[in-house]
Amino acid sequence: MVDPRWRAVLTVVPYLMAGMLAAFALGVGWGDWARLVPELTLCAAYALWVLVFRDLRMPWNGRPATVAVLMTGVIVINLALVQLDSWFAFLTIGTFSMAYSLVSWPWELVAVAATAVVAGLAQASSLGVDPAGIAGRTIVVLINVIIMCGLSWGLRVARQQQERASTEAERARLAREIHDTLAQGFAGIVTQLQAAEHAPDETARARHTDSALALARDGLREARRSVQALRPAVLDTAGLPEAIATTARRWSERTGIPVEVHTADAAGALPTEAEVTLLRTAQEALANVERHAGAHQVTLSLWHDARGARLEVRDDGRGFDPAAERTDGPEGGYGLIAMRERITAVAGQLVIESSPGRGTAVRVEVPG
Repeated sequence: MVDPRWRAVLTVVPYLMAGMLAAFALGVGWGDWARLVPELTLCAAYALWVLVFRDLRMPWNGRPATVAVLMTGVIVINLALVQLDSWFAFLTIGTFSMAYSLVSWPWELVAVAATAVVAGLAQASSLGVDPAGIAGRTIVVLINVIIMCGLSWGLRVARQQQERASTEAERARLAREIHDTLAQGFAGIVTQLQAAEHAPDETARARHTDSALALARDGLREARRSVQALRPAVLDTAGLPEAIATTARRWSERTGIPVEVHTADAAGALPTEAEVTLLRTAQEALANVERHAGAHQVTLSLWHDARGARLEVRDDGRGFDPAAERTDGPEGGYGLIAMRERITAVAGQLVIESSPGRGTAVRVEVPG
């Protein structure tokens, strides 16, 4: 998963590198059109490929097959460019950025290794084709592959450590909640029952017993609330895709707003907290559409692979300015705040794209 603070940087890196290298090619090769035309054409193709298969709002974008097509195309174009001029190896910066941020594990290693091969071939382009030169090329390529795949592995380990830290924080939160509600309630019940045993008369005994019963009822409500927060009932009878599809169908029947649901086959079970987060986020996003969007159509998509799950809820409503999420209404923007806090608690990421008159897209990524 990509830190939201780096998302904008990673988005522009491929375009920035392609543009800078095209400008450099023009500067150093002006007049040599036999060389410039293919170089500029390939730079434009690189940027267009990224635009079509990563950044345009197409139904297929974000899916594993589309990411595979994206990476195959940019690696091939990058390889063709370094065959024309070795300094196009700098374009691998943009290719690496997509390999690290978009490709699911363990396929990330394949994309990173292929990009490292391109970089290594460019770095060793001055070596000859004699046995010594071939050996040198091989060593340079292997060094690139080992270093960049090692970095990929290190990033994965760091992500796993972050996820474990998040899980520990959630356990601590649950422990505090149990102590502040159930444990204190049980202590109060014991105190009231002990007082009833030593009551001087029947009236005092009944008063203490009634207090104990009231505390027990409160504790039961708290227990039910905690269990419901941890595992919604719909997830006990169906998997996450079915639960989200059922939620969307019931919401559509109640509101009259059509919902188009897209789900992909799950790549193994998600942690309970991740499933609950995605389901709650889908429910909150649909509730926001009902209350605020004035939409005529909603599209809900769920993708799940070995790296985690991605949820998108898109509507064609009136939209809003995400920089001004707080409102003057009774909700006060709390729905979006709670959504963001819930996703952050499971080391996930939330992106809200919207503008007045152009609808809203809520995108969530959670680790697997």
